[in-house]
Amino acid sequence: MKKLCCSLRKNTRVYFAAFVFSLVCPLSAFSQHEPAALTSDIDHFWAAYDSVRPLQDREKQVQLMQSMYIDKGTDGLKAFMKLRRFDAARLVDAVNKYPRFWSSIRSNTFTIKEKIPAIEKHIRDFNLLYPDYRPAKIFFTITAIRAAGTTKDSMVLIGSEITMGDPATDVSEFPDKRLANFFQSQQTNNIIPVVVHEYVHTQQKSEGKTLLGQSLCEGACDFITELVLRQPLQNAYLRYGRENEKVLKEAFKKEMMGEDYSNWLYNGTVTKTMGDLGYFMGYTICKSYYKRAKDKQQAVKDIITLNYADQAAITAFLSASAYY
Repeated sequence: MKKLCCSLRKNTRVYFAAFVFSLVCPLSAFSQHEPAALTSDIDHFWAAYDSVRPLQDREKQVQLMQSMYIDKGTDGLKAFMKLRRFDAARLVDAVNKYPRFWSSIRSNTFTIKEKIPAIEKHIRDFNLLYPDYRPAKIFFTITAIRAAGTTKDSMVLIGSEITMGDPATDVSEFPDKRLANFFQSQQTNNIIPVVVHEYVHTQQKSEGKTLLGQSLCEGACDFITELVLRQPLQNAYLRYGRENEKVLKEAFKKEMMGEDYSNWLYNGTVTKTMGDLGYFMGYTICKSYYKRAKDKQQAVKDIITLNYADQAAITAFLSASAYY
């Protein structure tokens, strides 16, 4: 979840969440009275949008966005607002500035409800893969086009207007090509791996302090997501990485112990080739570790619980992966 999911945000490792499952009663966890994934913010946003759009008075627009959307918002929306620094005024500005975008993305956001059963199934699969998982909850929200997804503690936070974009989404109003490039390879079903990726982030204990550590932190989520979905991920940076692995491998080795992420992570808006290739490197190292492990379930646990901030721990993990 660079890929704009990562390019638009510099991750606070606060990342995804949704359900409490057990092996006996997979969906009985959270609460019998509380849904595992909430989509009410989407409904509230579009109700506010319909009231805001016809008005010329910006102050009144902001008041309505506040009362109809934010004041009714979930805990996930409020956490997202703090993390990505948006409020009613920013939302109104985004609504006014990009009307064709909002019109084109609207119907896609409503299809998220149809995807909840599939997401729940994959979270159950993740529970089987990693029985020590901690329950998390998923919030599908609308941001001011600020982020595709992130997490906060046991909350998975999804910016639905970004994650549900596809090649048909109108991005003609935007001054750069970030969203156009991101949406070009997207399908609405891509929200499923995004959610799983972010859900895995909620299980991790730390972010990295070096390029290697942070690349493992991000790449681990892609690799575990691939195990959960039981099919190769097709993110643009993974496809590019597979095609150029030999060159990337040597270039990454020269920088991986440093603290500069700029050539490898969260750089999708500035790179001339392909952004977020640190995700690919971390993913590939984790994959190598897993392939060599005799106990696959223990390997999954090792990958998820690795202290990415501990230089000795990540160096030992790299060595055990035998990638280099």
